[in-house]
Amino acid sequence: MPPSSTLAPSPGPIQALLRWGRGLPLRHASLSEGLRAACGAGTMLLLGELLHNPLFSWAAVGAFLTCLADSAGSNRARLVSMGGFALASTLAGLFAASLAGDGHLAGLLAIMLCAGIAGFARIYGAATGLVLMLAAGVSAILADFPIVWWPWQDSHILIYFAGCAWATLLGLTAWRIHRFGPARQAIARVYAALAELATQAASSRDEAAAVTRAHVRSDIANARTILIRIAARADIRHVYENLLIKLARADDLLHTITVLGDLRLGQYQHATAHRRIARILDGFALLLQDIARAVSTNTNDSNVEDAKVTLRLRQLIGRLPTLAAQQLTLPELQMDSMAHQALLAEWKRSVHPATVTSGLIITALEHLRTAVAHLQSGSAEVRHGLRCAVAAGTTYLLLHLLNLPFGYWATMATMLVMQPSIADSWTRCMERALGSIVGGVLAVLLCLFIHTPLMLALLVFPLAALAMGLRPVSYGLYSTFLTPVFVLVADVASTPQQQLSNALLRAGDNVIGVLVAIVASYLLWPRPHQVNLQQDVSQLLTRHLDYVRKALQVAQTLQQGQPLSPAVRSQLALRRRDACVMTTETGILMERLSRERDHDHRQLHHARTCVALSRRLAATATHLCLPQGSATVECGSNHRVDQDQDLDAWLGQIRVLFESDIRTGDIHTLLQKRPSCHELARADVVETLCLLVQAMHQHVMPAALPTSPT
Repeated sequence: MPPSSTLAPSPGPIQALLRWGRGLPLRHASLSEGLRAACGAGTMLLLGELLHNPLFSWAAVGAFLTCLADSAGSNRARLVSMGGFALASTLAGLFAASLAGDGHLAGLLAIMLCAGIAGFARIYGAATGLVLMLAAGVSAILADFPIVWWPWQDSHILIYFAGCAWATLLGLTAWRIHRFGPARQAIARVYAALAELATQAASSRDEAAAVTRAHVRSDIANARTILIRIAARADIRHVYENLLIKLARADDLLHTITVLGDLRLGQYQHATAHRRIARILDGFALLLQDIARAVSTNTNDSNVEDAKVTLRLRQLIGRLPTLAAQQLTLPELQMDSMAHQALLAEWKRSVHPATVTSGLIITALEHLRTAVAHLQSGSAEVRHGLRCAVAAGTTYLLLHLLNLPFGYWATMATMLVMQPSIADSWTRCMERALGSIVGGVLAVLLCLFIHTPLMLALLVFPLAALAMGLRPVSYGLYSTFLTPVFVLVADVASTPQQQLSNALLRAGDNVIGVLVAIVASYLLWPRPHQVNLQQDVSQLLTRHLDYVRKALQVAQTLQQGQPLSPAVRSQLALRRRDACVMTTETGILMERLSRERDHDHRQLHHARTCVALSRRLAATATHLCLPQGSATVECGSNHRVDQDQDLDAWLGQIRVLFESDIRTGDIHTLLQKRPSCHELARADVVETLCLLVQAMHQHVMPAALPTSPT
């Protein structure tokens, strides 16, 4: 590293904020969901203004939370989720309010019971857990208000339930979601992320490309999950088939862009080749953006258009040199033969497993057996339920002892930020705390300049739309706009002085709830990731070594003038894909472990070094199959074959080293016998592996390493 780089100033807060903003997946923003939530909550506020009834703010809260509980699946699944939340939250609120009327101790037990059940409900899936956790949060709010049934205009319970019912009716009638709508949007996000990755690879932004690559893999997994939710009868429709094809092709395109990015980096080719690859990547980006727009706007569902897209992709790859293009051959995806029909059927079976319908009683008994099994084994969900119960009860008791107003917001915040793992809880807590503070400041600024109830009600529309629309992008952004939404909804009929104080109090209550959640996550039955870091990193490096050795075998085949068979190209692509997936998963694991305090930071530092070096090794291995041009030292073909055989044997010994714990003397001997390579890519592979050995085994000192033969 140049000396000047050590004197470079660290990035300031503005640069850090801009870097964080550039890393946000804004393609996940959902304008439709935001507008639906804004319409549901805003109309309830306007109706309250028309009837001069400030209790309709309860209806607005109910409508917003019902939109938040929407599972976004089929109409039946959405009815179950939204209608189930309306019933569960109302009943939980009645239960908590009834017990709280007998004293704070009874209310404490009610809140703990609701929070514990909601936390334990994650055994039935994240959607069920979210619905019941939101219902438990509503119970914390209603517990501080006495129950009133009649007249109806003074009953906040009935008005709240009416708001939930209105949002459910709005979502299933005027704001219906097409059965393929979520799948289309998910696949469109995948292709938009691929286009962004191609743009970053073209401009050699390696760090940003690594983050986007992880986003792409996450988007592919989410799209596959959404396709599984589609009913079984949907597989007879050509739309479903085309969505399956696009999802299957997305993984191949990710592999293609990754290889092109590796070819774009490095110093193994001339500048002319770098510029050509950059132009091809830019062409990929434009084509993928067109595909994303076509999928999201329902204009590309025919097999003919799908075949045209595949042809254009192959034309771009065909502009590469022959040896590079052979590594990037896309699979045939047109449906014009029996083999392709069989491939499509296999995709359907793998993406959409067969479902067995059962009766209501049988389903209930299965759920009961699942719950009993978890209780008997003391699973992580059981500990999470207990943790939620104790944390929510602690927050409820603390705020009532301090007699802080609006304390129920702190209890609700504690419930919603609690996650099964420490890393997830830490991330969610930090985003909620910062979002609440920024949102509280935003609410104060709005209350300073806007005082009329009608204008405050109208402001709920854009704020609710931003909160719900940006929820898939960032929980911090969601929390930022959520705070002023609830401040304006609850204080729409208050005086300006009350609005200012209430905004600050609610932001402070959220921070208190978050602090309790953090303490509870680390002290109450913590669940750190049980990982063997040495074993995981060893597995990462063996995957990359398998890819390097396969690339070396392909290079030997090409040097002998033999063509590559489709099976060999498929094996090479499979080894490369396994290495890239393992790198992404290990990088995500490093991020999660860094948020937990039970791991050796020095060991994590060396593990991150191994991940970075493995990326370099994969990029270098891509160039082994290509001619090195001026970087190649002329030598006989027999001598080159002998060098490759020596290198392959040495790579096999390195693989054994990564899979076991060899004595220090054997490590020194192995490093001293490393082969001398005259081609730049092979020499880079050797040097990178020596650095990996040093990072993996900390007892090997740099002074003991042999000098580089290159």
